[in-house]
Amino acid sequence: MSELAKNNNSVKVKQLKEYLKDYHNKVIAEIYLEVLENFEDEELVPDLILENLSLSPEDFKDM
Repeated sequence: MSELAKNNNSVKVKQLKEYLKDYHNKVIAEIYLEVLENFEDEELVPDLILENLSLSPEDFKDM
């Protein structure tokens, strides 16, 4: 999966799953939570997913 996470070198799938639990748009959160089921919790989140959610690794510095 490293080919999918060229810019993201720190945000793991489990972190994004936690973030999406309180995401303001529940429909979008459900869609991405379902997509993330295809990845292992310790894998890095693909860049495209972070970009689509308008997120960056800096948004997860405090997690």
